[in-house]
Amino acid sequence: MNSAQADTHTTIIRCGTPDCDWGFPLPDLASWRVEMCYAEFGQHCVERHGLLETDNAQMYFDLKEGTLTLWK
Repeated sequence: MNSAQADTHTTIIRCGTPDCDWGFPLPDLASWRVEMCYAEFGQHCVERHGLLETDNAQMYFDLKEGTLTLWK
């Protein structure tokens, strides 16, 4: 493994619901990666937490804690 590989770090963004195991790897904060994370989290909330696709829910991204939380 070279030094560039040793310096890479991927943060796993977790669902803010305590008993939920959803996670999304986020190696950096590139806008397209963050948008993908939000989209996949939204779909997760529809499938797992009863969010309707027509709901106008907001998501809270806590970078320090590494969580996304759904606010209905």
